[in-house]
Amino acid sequence: MKKNNLLSNSLDRFSLHRGDKSWVIDKLHNKNSRIISVHNSKVLCDNTKQPKAVYLTPKNLAQTKELLDSMIFLGVYEETPYFAVDLHSDESAANLCQQTNAVFQDLKSLISLLDCHDIELLALARFMSYWHSKNQYCGKCGHKTKIFEAGHVRICQNERCKEHYFPSMDPAVIVLVSSKERCLLGRKKIWSEGMYSTIAGFVEPGETVEDAVAREVWEETGVHIEKVAYQHSQPWLFPSSLMLGFTAIAKDEEITIDKNELEDAGWFTRNEIKSDPRILPYKVSIAYKLITEWLNKGD
Repeated sequence: MKKNNLLSNSLDRFSLHRGDKSWVIDKLHNKNSRIISVHNSKVLCDNTKQPKAVYLTPKNLAQTKELLDSMIFLGVYEETPYFAVDLHSDESAANLCQQTNAVFQDLKSLISLLDCHDIELLALARFMSYWHSKNQYCGKCGHKTKIFEAGHVRICQNERCKEHYFPSMDPAVIVLVSSKERCLLGRKKIWSEGMYSTIAGFVEPGETVEDAVAREVWEETGVHIEKVAYQHSQPWLFPSSLMLGFTAIAKDEEITIDKNELEDAGWFTRNEIKSDPRILPYKVSIAYKLITEWLNKGD
């Protein structure tokens, strides 16, 4: 099975036990248990040049009972149960930073610096926190929802409604398009200088993923493609995408950029990419994997 660098499913999620409160509490108070804290979609890391995730224990939050009651169980990795908690209060977040000599930081800005295992856990914690923040109220009747199943379900508290809400991801496609000895890459204006990536976009209602690949490439670059082939998938929880990776062959090479989507796009040879390290996206991204696999085919 093809494996990605980010969120490679190394956690045992124990989904069948989430509804067993005594089992979850036992895991929380396990001597090995660790807690990831999130505040305003930022995660707690030490403030060094080579940052590391700061994992808490229940003792760190013992004075805040409501936090313990809202713990989100993430899973178990190598006999260590992992949980996430969202600190809604600025005061609580500031106190925790002082207590741990750490700071809340934007995870995406740390991707190139953190260990892959830390990224997996922090991204999942951030996503679950984000999902809970967006589902505080029932979309059907407007009443408050409440956390259940160790943080993996929210249920409307209106007795006449009781609508259930579950975490979900948005499907998106990403594709390495090649033509002879070149590949098609584009860049957005907000990206770091010189960085390019593969073409990507969300799947629209009623589309197959193959249709979405062809549509996105044509809309953003004007290039028509064929031979769309699935390669990999990868959760990209910034905030909630499931990336479905493909390769495809270009039927033509003339580029017409959609300026609302891309700042630039072009055809790159293997030597051009290898000679300029700025071009490649994050190493933990599926885009990097698709590009490097294409590069290696030419060796």
